[in-house]
Amino acid sequence: MNRFPLPAIVILAAACGGASSGGGPSKEPAPPASAASAAAPEGPTPKKEEPASAASLDTIPDKCADGQAEGICAPPKSFVQSLCGTYPKPEIALILFSKKSPFTRMYMNRNMEGWYTSGQQSTSAKLIFDEEVIVLKHVKVDKGGMVIGNGATPYDVLRLDGVCSSVESEAITNKRPPVPKYALVPWQHLEKNVKDALLGDANIAAAEASRRKECKGTTSLGVVSPKCAGADDRLSKAIVDFVKNGGEVPMPKPSH
Repeated sequence: MNRFPLPAIVILAAACGGASSGGGPSKEPAPPASAASAAAPEGPTPKKEEPASAASLDTIPDKCADGQAEGICAPPKSFVQSLCGTYPKPEIALILFSKKSPFTRMYMNRNMEGWYTSGQQSTSAKLIFDEEVIVLKHVKVDKGGMVIGNGATPYDVLRLDGVCSSVESEAITNKRPPVPKYALVPWQHLEKNVKDALLGDANIAAAEASRRKECKGTTSLGVVSPKCAGADDRLSKAIVDFVKNGGEVPMPKPSH
């Protein structure tokens, strides 16, 4: 026989099971740590240290970056990351090769095929003897580290066609040859506003007209006649002369 009448049992059950929904002083169980964190009022969150991001190419640096070997003036690392991070940018190269650019010029002392080993640009470069290049990086030797070869750090360099490349110190010199050589300017790949500005020079305009005549009918496979190749060379030389004599090259404006 039950010790409590039925109504008493119902009341007792309600008292035991209704602690979470009633308005009494019953204490709710503490939420898990994750829930407590989510419910906490928002406040200033410490910033995580992020890797250095690539700089915009909207402006061209005109000062030397720190950390380079003695006598080397190179652009800032973030700018180089943008310049060499994807496809070649010949328009930017033309500006960096200009007469007023402060960055160090070096010259190849041999023919060699080079790759850019400091970033993502994967275009190979067939550097040639006496070719002038711009130094993008040649850092100080870490005296406390392991010495490899002659102990000199490699050079990252920029060619006139916008291709970045890495070369060993033995393959490069600061001694200027009597007549420096240059990579071929890829005229067809220049942005329209840069072409229009270059065509304002009479010598470039004449060389470009000759190129159009000699290269008419060039196949899509890139096969060119000797006359067309010669016209390409003359146009590239006219552009080099313009840049080296102080001619202004504008920043590229994508036409698409």
